[in-house]
Order: sequence, then C-alpha cells, then structure tokens
Amino acid sequence: MHKRNVAILIVAIIIGLLIFFYLKPANTPEEPSVNPESMGTIPPEASARANKATPPPPMDAAVPTGTAAGFLPTKMEDPQKFQAYQKHTQAMATCLNMKIQPLDPQAEINFDNFNKAISADLGDVVAQSDEWFTTDIRTPSGEVRRIYVENTNTASGEPTRTLKYSVMESNGAQREIPLAAEQTNNPTDTLIATLESDGSIVGKANSRRIFYQNGDDLLLVERDGKIYSFELPHDGKIFSCTGADSAVTMSCTCK
Repeated sequence: MHKRNVAILIVAIIIGLLIFFYLKPANTPEEPSVNPESMGTIPPEASARANKATPPPPMDAAVPTGTAAGFLPTKMEDPQKFQAYQKHTQAMATCLNMKIQPLDPQAEINFDNFNKAISADLGDVVAQSDEWFTTDIRTPSGEVRRIYVENTNTASGEPTRTLKYSVMESNGAQREIPLAAEQTNNPTDTLIATLESDGSIVGKANSRRIFYQNGDDLLLVERDGKIYSFELPHDGKIFSCTGADSAVTMSCTCK
C-alpha cells in the first residue's frame, strides 16, 4: 500500500511538472523601461544649419522694401511688413518653444529691436562674428557687379578674408571677374574701394552670427541696414526667415 502511494505521488509530480512547462508562456521581449514616444525629438544635426547665409539678390531684382523715407517705425512705414513680422514671430515662438515679446509698433524693425523681442529665453549677447559683406555697384554701361568679401579662419586660427568680384546676370546667375591671387586673398580696403569706384553703389549687405548667453546663435543678414534673413536654433528646432525686408517676399520655415 505504501509503495502504491509513493507511485501515485511520483506520477502526480510528473504530471504537475508537465502542466507547468506546457502552460508557461514563451519568452517575450522585455518592455522598454522608457516609452520611445515619450523621449522627445532628436535635435537636428549640425548639417541642418546653414554654414554661411546666402547673400540677397541685387536690389534691381528684389521687390521694393518700403518707402524711401529711411528708417521710420515699421508700422508707419510699411503696415503690411509689421503685420507679417507679428505673424511670423508668433509662429517662431510656437516652433522654438520660447517667449517672444510683441514688437513695438513705434520702432523700426532692426536687429536691436528684434533682439529685444526674442532675448527673454536667449539671454544677453556675448559675442558676434562678421561672416561676409557685399557691395553691389552699377557701372556706367548699366552692368550690375557684386563685391563679395568673406571672413574665415586659417587652420591655425588666423583670421583671413577672400574677395570675389562678379557680374550679376539678369537671370540671377553670377559671372566671376578674374582677379590676381594677391587681390583675392586678404584684399586691402584700398582695393575694395577701387572696385567700388567702377560704378555707383546700389546696395550693401552683410552677415553676422550673434552668440547668446544660453549657447544659441542667430545667423543674421542685413540689407541696407534692414533685416533680410535670419536663422535661429532653439529647443531642438530651427526657425528661419528670408526676404524679411518686405511683406511681399517674407517667407519663414520651422524644421
């Protein structure tokens, strides 16, 4: 009788083990400790940013940017441009998740006043670098030429600048005018002034990069003293505008 009970117990154990292993679920991958959807967006790669801003077209090829009165308050000089800036700065605040103050309707939209509107989350300006400048001239024959001077650094960190002198074709193409190597590399102010004297000046533009206390930097282009384009990264996004000296041409993107 005792042996029979032992046999029954052994059979019961075997059956129990078989049931346990049969009903045990197959190995499944572990749940991730962090939900990928909650991890946020990946900041854009450095290559997504412009290394150098694109110079604006000559004024002849551009839409008129306002009255010839000079630097009046933007709302008075060009109400449509003021409205365009109000619209796009609101989009900029949403895109970059940052505080932007309303623009002053009694002030001209230049860098100083624009900076006051956007600096709440950026902090103070800590440094600036001049990227390039252009001077457009019209020769006595009616040809439009561009003097382009770009500032860079050598491998050893020494500042240097490069000159290009081009004819601006009516279709937007540029035809470079050959210069000697000693004129192209580190041109003197005297040489630049000599090239400017080939005609009458019809427009000037410059680009600079403004570095802020929080680590962001604004890539800015000004044409004849007015903002033409800008690009600002913040909180993993990049907001940029071009043609910003006219309501007709102003166009902005968030990426």
